[in-house]
Amino acid sequence: MLYSIFATKLDMTQAWSKQGKRLAITRCKADDNLIVDKKSADTFEVGYGQKKIKNMSKPLRSKMQKSGFSIGVTQLQGVKQFTPSTQDENDSADQTKIGDVVKVGQVLEVGDVVKVQGITKGRGFAGVMKRWGFSGGQRTHGQSDRERAPGSIGAGTDPGRVWPGKKMPGHYGTDTKTISGLVVVHLDQETGEVWLSGPVPGFYSSTVKITKTGDKKMIELDNDASGIVVKEVAAEPESKEEETK
Repeated sequence: MLYSIFATKLDMTQAWSKQGKRLAITRCKADDNLIVDKKSADTFEVGYGQKKIKNMSKPLRSKMQKSGFSIGVTQLQGVKQFTPSTQDENDSADQTKIGDVVKVGQVLEVGDVVKVQGITKGRGFAGVMKRWGFSGGQRTHGQSDRERAPGSIGAGTDPGRVWPGKKMPGHYGTDTKTISGLVVVHLDQETGEVWLSGPVPGFYSSTVKITKTGDKKMIELDNDASGIVVKEVAAEPESKEEETK
């Protein structure tokens, strides 16, 4: 079985636990993940996002058709499978195969501790105060234009150069970041909606990768306060034998 799945970040909201604690929630939607190719013994290439197959490049179109899919995907990435040494006894090493469709309920469940990888929001060219959190220069003592300046960037004669990695103005954002320690607090297998306890990198409608860490942490939500609609299970009708009795 896989322990990663791709999802789309929807938005952020809030929910309440049964103890009355307010939680920041990120809502994600995990559509079906398609197993397109097998890269190694424990690594598969997974396609995510719907796209017309005629709009894909010919190499990717051929790969999708060889895998048995008649639809296209917006992106392909590799994810790992549980190795035989770490998987459950009831799971076989070859359980996942090319052509399978992986649903969110096969990977995640409520209480799973996960880490989420995504690309941060792009903020363009930014100064050191916004990019690195510098405090800026003083406004007094004869200074008139040093309020947002970075200040000195190195010594003169020795070393006579700027050290690599010096924090300076530049492009801010669009970095791949991973947030660990989030918990799956709600999961709707019919719609594929996943609620995570905390913020995740990326803008709304961006793609994130949710990976299980193997830990568990149960957070019971107050369904009424959190706006979760619990579907009632219809009672089975009594058999005719009981009616005759």
